[in-house]
Amino acid sequence: MENLTSKRATANGLTLHYITAGEPSHPTVLAMHGWPQNHREFLPIIDALGGQYRFIAPDLRGFADSDKPFSGYEPKTIAQDMLDLLEVEGIDRFHILSHDLGGPPSVALAYVAGKRAISLSTIETPFFGLSFQGYVDPRVPYWHLSMHMNMDITRFLIEGKEEQYLRHFFRDFAFNPQAIPEEEVERYVMQMRQPGNLRASLNHYGYIPQMAEQTAELTRERLNVPMLAWGGSRSFGSHCFDCAKAISLDATGGVIDECGHWVFEEKTAFICNELRTFWDRTGREAS
Repeated sequence: MENLTSKRATANGLTLHYITAGEPSHPTVLAMHGWPQNHREFLPIIDALGGQYRFIAPDLRGFADSDKPFSGYEPKTIAQDMLDLLEVEGIDRFHILSHDLGGPPSVALAYVAGKRAISLSTIETPFFGLSFQGYVDPRVPYWHLSMHMNMDITRFLIEGKEEQYLRHFFRDFAFNPQAIPEEEVERYVMQMRQPGNLRASLNHYGYIPQMAEQTAELTRERLNVPMLAWGGSRSFGSHCFDCAKAISLDATGGVIDECGHWVFEEKTAFICNELRTFWDRTGREAS
């Protein structure tokens, strides 16, 4: 991989671990992961596109080798984490790429960053707090969202069974049950067993009410930042693109056939081609 480096930095009062890859002269992509993963979920994208873009991929607060505070999991707070991290790296303009629960704070970042954000790509993202015709709150069809919001009960049920629980998601939320390589599954299990990781990462669910409230507030005005949104046919389906069309003045995307939740691993070539095309267009329009 192109110049992949592991780093730590102080951002918004906590220490974040992150990786950078690619040449500093290339356009920057800030990548925000979901649960139960970390920066590693973007390695297939970095491997394919690291020769054309510079990637900054943090472990978000509460995950892996970043700090695990007891508060601060609102989208706007996480967006500030990212802005401080970009300041450390000396980045002015950037593309945003997100997956799963990295999506709501990535939307907040696109709003608060203003013209600094060139584009926003939300892949397999649940959107909370919207109210357009046909919108369904993801807590209705997906049982685990409400369960994880009850963090104490979830910890009681999962601790000591992290491997069995995560294997359920990696297999059953995929179209191809073998999509996540075994060594990656083991890495994510090890991460979830680190002291504080399960408790802290579940805050990203516990803060869903604040997530919905802040998203509703931010999206009262349409987003000027171009937005790309894809969902897997066996997972969120059209939810992601429908929400993007309600949020952004410039939305593209759709539904990926024969794909589940783990798009970067399941449909690497497809999503890399879509991202490259989108980033090239929005980069030209922004210059």
